[in-house]
Amino acid sequence: IEREHFPKLMNILRRVDRGIRLTEDDIVWLTTKDDMYGYYTTELRERYHENEAEFYAGEFKKRKDPWFAVNASSHYRKCEKAKTADSMLNAISVSRLKNIKLKSALCTTHGGVKRDLGKHNEALALGEQAHKLTPKDFRPCTLLGAVNMETGNHSLGESWYKKSIERGASEKSVDNDLRSIFMRAEQDKQEELRAYLLGKDPDRYSWVRMSPQKKPRGNR
Repeated sequence: IEREHFPKLMNILRRVDRGIRLTEDDIVWLTTKDDMYGYYTTELRERYHENEAEFYAGEFKKRKDPWFAVNASSHYRKCEKAKTADSMLNAISVSRLKNIKLKSALCTTHGGVKRDLGKHNEALALGEQAHKLTPKDFRPCTLLGAVNMETGNHSLGESWYKKSIERGASEKSVDNDLRSIFMRAEQDKQEELRAYLLGKDPDRYSWVRMSPQKKPRGNR
């Protein structure tokens, strides 16, 4: 740790450790310094999201406003607590809500949770429900693109990603999504996705050539 950064970084670490939420300035500082010094570690990032999730979940319990559950779910997913998010979202009766955007947001975030838990059919159903509710929103399209890509339905996944970009998602965010899916995939699915992407656009997806092959399970 650079000497001039030590007091601020230690202050951040102590607050995070005590469950105190970080400010926007803290996050900007961490992400700015991370490229050079690597201060915003995976552990710190997960603890930050855990604190945020607990805050929004607490607000949801107090105020009964489902928008807080949407925010909590997003943070729970980023700290590997999809099961906690699933339990919270299961307690909300979406059919009783009147706000269309809220219903769509709940379906989309719950679909993402189901995706994290490997329940792809449920994730697809929730994504399709969200898309019907808000057909001009890119978020359900992104979810449906990701789940289809993960399950090997590459053409369908690509079509949903195209719809996502048409509705406002950036090409960069879609490519980052694909990169994440590729890196997490088992070797056989990884090779299938590599071949598909290179066949579609070898320049745009040139990174799959450089990505290391995933070793089969059991190899050491």
